[in-house]
Amino acid sequence: MTDQEKALLFGGPAHGLCVTVTGRPPILQVTYPCEVDEIGAAEGRAGVRVEALHVYRLDPGDADASPRYGYDPASP
Repeated sequence: MTDQEKALLFGGPAHGLCVTVTGRPPILQVTYPCEVDEIGAAEGRAGVRVEALHVYRLDPGDADASPRYGYDPASP
C-alpha cells in the first residue's frame, strides 16, 4: 500500500478542505449535490442524482511538502 498523506484544497467551492490522498494523484474531482425539482421525479426520473463537478489539480511545488490542490475553473 502506498503512503497516505493529508492534502489541502485551495480556491473554488472546496477551499480550505483537507483530504487524505494516496500516491499524490494529479487531479481530484469534488462533487456537490444539486437539487432535483419535482418535475423530473414526476416524469419517471425518481432516484436520479445531479451533481456539480469541480476539478482540483496537484500543485507541483515542493515535493517534500504536504500536497496542495488548486481549483481549476476551466474544467471540466
